[in-house]
Amino acid sequence: MTPKALTEQYFAQGRVMQIATLHSGSPRVNSVYYVVADDQSAVYWMSEPQRRHSKDVLQDAHMAGAIAIKTDSPVAGLQFTGKGSVVQDQAKIQTIIAHYNQKYDDVAEGLFERIQQGTNKHRIYELALESVELFDELHFPAQGPLPVPRD
Repeated sequence: MTPKALTEQYFAQGRVMQIATLHSGSPRVNSVYYVVADDQSAVYWMSEPQRRHSKDVLQDAHMAGAIAIKTDSPVAGLQFTGKGSVVQDQAKIQTIIAHYNQKYDDVAEGLFERIQQGTNKHRIYELALESVELFDELHFPAQGPLPVPRD
């Protein structure tokens, strides 16, 4: 299997990602549930706007993330960097919520309607991917992180 194919599989398979933001030059890591864009160009998560990592994204868009797929030896996972933002496009929000409902058993049922009504406490955030590395000792035991080409 190619690194690109494994990356697609791992993005779909994972459930929790760690995101790293910067706050006045100091890093912070948080774990969030996520979904990935159909074209693998971005990852999305929901968060409340008053949380520190949500505020940090607005102050400094540079972010990093990691998804652990296999945590016992040999390990496998993804590491990535990019720019974070709040998703504003309503059609995109609707698509992301549909992905959440499919992946996490309807956890976001009614969310789009609540966003439309202004009664929801969460926002949808995007990490537009600039670089992705596959760390996979299972399939590539003699190699370190492998850069995955962006289309």
